[in-house]
Amino acid sequence: MSKQPTFRIVDGERIPGLSRPAFVRNGDHHYLVQLGIYADGLIDCWGLLTLEDFAADLRRGRIVTTFEEGARAAVHETVEWEFSKVNGRLTPESLYAEIRDDIDDLNGRPDSTARAWRALQEFRADPTQERRTVLRAAYEEIPEHERHAALADHSVGDGPLYDLAMGPGGDVTAEEYQESLDYFDEEWGDPLEWLARRDQEPEPGSADGTVLLHEWHAPEDWPEDASPSAALRNEYPAPIRIGGVAYRHVHEAWLAVDPAPEARTAVMAALLRAKYDRHPELADILTATGSARILYRANSFTLSEIAFWGHEGAGRNWMGRLLEATRAELHARRLGLPH
Repeated sequence: MSKQPTFRIVDGERIPGLSRPAFVRNGDHHYLVQLGIYADGLIDCWGLLTLEDFAADLRRGRIVTTFEEGARAAVHETVEWEFSKVNGRLTPESLYAEIRDDIDDLNGRPDSTARAWRALQEFRADPTQERRTVLRAAYEEIPEHERHAALADHSVGDGPLYDLAMGPGGDVTAEEYQESLDYFDEEWGDPLEWLARRDQEPEPGSADGTVLLHEWHAPEDWPEDASPSAALRNEYPAPIRIGGVAYRHVHEAWLAVDPAPEARTAVMAALLRAKYDRHPELADILTATGSARILYRANSFTLSEIAFWGHEGAGRNWMGRLLEATRAELHARRLGLPH
């Protein structure tokens, strides 16, 4: 399916996206439109929809993937036609899965195929029934019309992946299962080496990349092996002092201050300055993100605040923006410039 890059502007911020064709039913006509799929999880289909809204429109047939012979279609105010000998590949489930993957890709997150690869290697390294169950679920998350390309090997399609996900028995014979095990041994090598390489890959974040601050832990239970960028989260144990009062971390200070909505961004900016001024080692982690966009999952905020501070769904990502502004101030200070 042909997709083209696109974007929309929200509060002066450029939200990257992809554009792809789809059919929307209105009355007895099916209109060919261009869906806009955006990194913040919204989909433009005659108005902005969340992914959940989009799934509901698929279920009730407003967004269409199959057509009866003779069904009427149109490009608005351009051309009309009737379908004949329709041979569609998409189902509502596969279109939904494809768009969910698009949103993951736009955010630099592993998509369904990447998640299935990891589940496959974890199963090969430890072939328990529990890991097979995870592998099967991951395989079934791949859009059905894209599974044949999941291994990037047209000579076998997705056969070996399917065989290991389903296991011997049913429609997978013991001989087919062993052949698939042999295939991965020959083509993919040692699963432990593959997993080690993946675990050593750098976190998202570069001059032209994105830093995803999704790792969250309860403040009193922060693990020693948390990723470096996790230190940029508000719950990370980095004590600060505000108004003569000591707090264990930014989030505790935020709860104590509880500012009015009109002042919340200014108050949060002040708390971030206090954190990174007091902890230069954390300031180094923040400045090391360069000019990367920072996306913040607002787990620890109240439900009414999540859409304001976080990036997911229709979120405005103000927490990520304030971290970027704090980073710019740190760079300016280190260059001896006013800020």
